[in-house]
Amino acid sequence: MGRLAHVAILLLTLLPAPALAQLRSVELYAPRPFGHVIGDTLTLTAEIALDAPFVLDPATLPQPRALDYWLDLRDVRLSDHGIEAGVRRYTLDLVYQTFYAPLEPRRLDIPALALSAVDGTRRVPVQVPAWSFLMSPLREIVGTGPGQALALRPDLPPQPIPTAPAWRGLVTALTVALAALGVLAWQMGWGPFGRRRSRPFARAARAVTSLLAASTDVTSNAYRGALLALHRAFDSTAGKGVFAEDLPAFFAGHPAFGTAEAEVRRLFSASRRAFFGDDTAGALKELPPPELAALARRLRSIERSGA
Repeated sequence: MGRLAHVAILLLTLLPAPALAQLRSVELYAPRPFGHVIGDTLTLTAEIALDAPFVLDPATLPQPRALDYWLDLRDVRLSDHGIEAGVRRYTLDLVYQTFYAPLEPRRLDIPALALSAVDGTRRVPVQVPAWSFLMSPLREIVGTGPGQALALRPDLPPQPIPTAPAWRGLVTALTVALAALGVLAWQMGWGPFGRRRSRPFARAARAVTSLLAASTDVTSNAYRGALLALHRAFDSTAGKGVFAEDLPAFFAGHPAFGTAEAEVRRLFSASRRAFFGDDTAGALKELPPPELAALARRLRSIERSGA
């Protein structure tokens, strides 16, 4: 009789084992357990391993809500990693937020979480353990007894940011930009660079624009002055006086200006009328002031292109 009782007790002890064997492990990963203040969020991660074919019952997962006057469950995220070697693994992320404002450092507890795993009609409890942490006050704590007040640790002093490399880079960039602007101004004949000897057509274009824009009714003297300014540019470019019969030699020596040969010949023809034929009115008809100004700008552009 004693032997039968012993066997019965042994069988009763072994009966829960198959059910308990369905839960392999629950491992909890938490942030640091100290130094938290009001408003902080705390993320607890539980790694759960179950024997297949058991799965977590989604109906037992908690819903985001206020758990206490000082603690909210803000988010619940469950990730199923599938089955490997007969074991199904889950990752459960629980995001809490604390609203407790302690007057002194105080330890608080996040309660355990009761879940379930199911396989058809079988059900196994899965317990996510509780976790405790230390809350810190936002102000110094005034002691009631003798001695100094308990003070918070001072903030870390800000680390100086080295600015010398940034300043060197800025100065280098500005120097390069100014040098590039100077080269561009020299090439385009802007400002004082437009008056140098190597840009006679740039000077002539400014003179033509000034003379022809002085009045809406262009006078004979203004028109003749504009013609003369362009002729001086041809003379300066060629290094000698250039007349109509010298144009073939001029274009041979300065082929870039050949693209404007027709307009240049009209210029010399109009100049012959104005200066040698005393027929400024005919010159104005042959080469009107707007076309004369356009020719001056075109010759300046050819000159800038490196002709």
